[in-house]
Amino acid sequence: EMRAALAGAARVGIDTEWAEGEGGGVGGAVLATVQLAVTEGSGEAAFVCDALQRGPAAAQYLSALGSELRSLLLSPAPPLPVGFAFAADAQKLAAWLREAEAAGGEAEA
Repeated sequence: EMRAALAGAARVGIDTEWAEGEGGGVGGAVLATVQLAVTEGSGEAAFVCDALQRGPAAAQYLSALGSELRSLLLSPAPPLPVGFAFAADAQKLAAWLREAEAAGGEAEA
């Protein structure tokens, strides 16, 4: 559902929450949640993604989340992600995506 909403989005609001972590993460911070607010056509949707997933399905979930974020942040086409004071989050997310890519798609949560 999130993938379809992002594909048809006119605007995307994005916010992240970071947790303190050991042995990974970005500058001692570990991505905890990604919150997306999407406007599509005449509708709106909100998604809260838990990046602290654990268990057998976590690698696939985090890989899919990373793929969606990479597409959203790096695509030259709309929608343009917007967020309050997002510059610092964008830098952390870029580092998180690089770590995920280096780990073969498995982001450190």
